[in-house]
This record gives sequence, C-alpha cells and structure tokens, in this order.
Amino acid sequence: MRRLMALIIGGALAATASSYAQAQQNVTVADRTALALTIYGNGLALVKDRRRAELPIGINELSLSGVSPQMIADSLELGFSKPVRLLSRTLRPANLNPRSLLEAHIGKTVELIRTHPETGVEMSIAATPISVANGVIARIGTKLVTNPAGRWAFPAIPDHLRAKAALVVGLESAAAGQHDIDIRYLSGGLSWRAAYTANWDRRARTLKLAAWAALQNSTAMHFDAARVSLVAGQVRRVSSPRRAMPDRALRMKLQAEMEDSSGAVAVREALAGYHLYELPQTLTLRPGEEAQAALMTPFAVNVRRELVSESHPAVFSRVRGGAKQPSHPAIRLSFENPKSDTAQPLPAGTVRLYGPDSSGAQQFLGEDRVGDIPIGDDVKLNAGKAFDVRVFRHQSDFRRQDRNKFEAAYEIVLVNGGTKVETVKIVEAVPGDWRLMDSDQPHTRENNQAVWRITVPAKGKAGFTYRVAVRN
Repeated sequence: MRRLMALIIGGALAATASSYAQAQQNVTVADRTALALTIYGNGLALVKDRRRAELPIGINELSLSGVSPQMIADSLELGFSKPVRLLSRTLRPANLNPRSLLEAHIGKTVELIRTHPETGVEMSIAATPISVANGVIARIGTKLVTNPAGRWAFPAIPDHLRAKAALVVGLESAAAGQHDIDIRYLSGGLSWRAAYTANWDRRARTLKLAAWAALQNSTAMHFDAARVSLVAGQVRRVSSPRRAMPDRALRMKLQAEMEDSSGAVAVREALAGYHLYELPQTLTLRPGEEAQAALMTPFAVNVRRELVSESHPAVFSRVRGGAKQPSHPAIRLSFENPKSDTAQPLPAGTVRLYGPDSSGAQQFLGEDRVGDIPIGDDVKLNAGKAFDVRVFRHQSDFRRQDRNKFEAAYEIVLVNGGTKVETVKIVEAVPGDWRLMDSDQPHTRENNQAVWRITVPAKGKAGFTYRVAVRN
C-alpha cells in the first residue's frame, strides 16, 4: 500500500513538474506596453514596467527578461489583470561570459578557430574543453593542450546562461488569455541632478534662469521610451521589509501612473514633503549615457549685485607683525525665487553664470552650487572675485584684559582700480560677545556680525577704523 501511494504521489509530482515545464515562456521587452521611471537624486529609481503575456490555465513559469540587474529584489511587487496565485519569484543575474560558455561545454566538442600567421587564412579545428579552473585545458586530437591559441566558437547559448538579468516568476493562472503584468521594483544605478544656466543682464539688473535635469544611467539596462518623473529631496531608506500592495490596487495605481501627459516642460506636484517633476516627453536612457531634459520654463528675476568682503574669527588674535593682508571681495548676486501662480521650488544643483562682454558676446562668469530653494526664498550666488577691488585689513592694536576679555583695533582700507564707483559690504565675524567701542563709519549688526557698507570712488580708495571689546 505504501509503495502504491508513493507511486501515486510521485506520478502526481511528475505530472505537475511536466505541466510546469510545458507552460514556461519568455516575456521580453518586446512584450512591454508601458514603462515609467521615478528617479531620485541618490542613485535610486522606482521602475514601473507593464508587459502582456498569453497564459493558459494552470501552473506557469514566466521568464521576464530585460529587468534592471541592480534591482533590489525584496522591493519587487507584481500585479496581474486577471486572477493568479504567485508561487515563486527569482532574480537571475546576467551570467553569459566567455568563462561560463566554456564551463557549459566541458566534455563537449566545439570549434577552435585559428588564423595562419603567414597567410591570414582562418581554419577551424575540433577541440574539447576539459577544465577552466586555472586557465583552459582542452583535448585537441590525442593531446591535452593548456590555454590553446585561437577563438572558441559555440553552436548556441545554453538555456541556463543569460545575456541579461531575468526575473523568473512561478504562478498559477485561474483564467486563460491575455494578462497584463505590472512589475514594480526599486533599482540602483539611476540618478539625476539639476543644472541651471543664468544669463545676467547687468544693465537691466535681471537674471534669466533655465533649469535642466541631467539623468544618468549607470546600469547595464536599456530603458526605452520611458515616462520619467524626478523627485527633488532625499528620501529616507531603511532595511526593513516592505508590505506588498494587493495585486488589484497595484495594477490600478500603476495604470494611473503610466497615463500620458502633455506640456512643454516638467509638471510639478508635492509628494509627501518632496517635489515630483513629471517630464512631458518620453526618454530613452541607454547604459552609461547621460540625458538632459528641460525641467521648467525659463524665467527672469530681478537680481541684486553686491561686493562682499568677509573676515574670519581667527583674525581677532594677537598682532602678528602688523602686516596688511589684501583680498578681493566676492561678487554676490542675490534674487528671490518669485511667488507667483507659476512659481516652482528650485531643486538643488549647479548654477552656471553667463554675461555679455563689451561686444555683446556671452561669456562664462563662474558657477556656484545652491541647495533646495522653496518658493519665496532668497538665493545667493557667489560669482567669483572682483578683480579691480582690494581690501586691506590691518590689526593696529590688541590688548588682553584677562583670560576671557580683550580689545582689538583694526584699520580697513579699500582700493578700487576700476572705472566705476563700487560699494563693498565689509563683514567682520567677531567671535564671542562683543561691543563696538569706536568706529569712524556707521555700522549695523547682522547675525551677530559687524557690518559696514563702504563706497569706494573709481580709481580711488576709502577706509575706516574701529575698536571692539570681546568677551569669550
């Protein structure tokens, strides 16, 4: 009786395995009906891939090729348009290479192609790989040859070797016919950054800003005609497992996410404390490429130019030779991210500044990095140093009253070698609790720093002195 039951169970298992094997099929990128990417700035992306497959009733095994080799496996979610029961899912990496091909043909006769050194004529000989453990050992005729010269030629790619990563899914289908399969997962290897061009019209005191998104694909996967959304802000990542979304809910959500949109530039929406920019056009991201897309419509803002010379708290110490230390003030441009119906937050990125020379031709003036800028916030750009203006700081006195108190006196001289009057903002970063005892020019206190605004005539100089008492 036990033997009979074992035979029955074994037969049932064999029948199941047979039906399982018979129902195997490849679902390639040719079966894809939609592709969408949500790309974050930290090398992470959410891939949303919809494919169509014809499935019979019963047990099926699908090989979904063309998935990212940098997929985070436990982030995978699958949705189906018809009732199915998931049995298994396995991410099989790309494993096709010269060594794996040789390993797959150990003990089998294949071709070794050699080129005659004098005639250049190619000839093919039969060879049998024996081992690839430490170099290649092959049998050619009656002899064993190590690392034989030539190129190996194989009749076909073995079934277990893959040029691209594949997601293998085992499932039981309750309905026959066409199924829409929604695949969603997180992947490394995709990132983006914002890049701005700023054209400065000094006469009109305006900046014309254009924002671009630079998208990088460092995976080995080709993302063709993908709808792309970009997230500004750093998402928090933890290692805890994620709860899978029900199939029907996932399918409906992905369908909504993959709907087409229109417009000339990215459409922004708020997303749980972040900002999501949806690009209007589909993009193709090839391996190793960087693609660029317009992030928003160029816009003009009123800009303020200021020359700023800032000291370091370390200068408030004992006199060191009394030498004058010249420096050039920074050129600082500031503007407000305007408040309007069409205004958008500006993602962090690099701003490259351009301006016209005397002939009107645009020249590169410098670049600066800005952080995330909400609507209504001020933006400050450092555009290099003012060549014609120099600032000399000279410590004329230093007196220590006790361990925690001292007085220091300074003379500041500004020299303008240019042909235009310049106003320089002098910022003295006095350490500790301080009180200005004397100054021959009016000052203000800003962020606990002493600030003077000094006008310097063209081809001339100006200056002032001050004394400060400091308690550390």
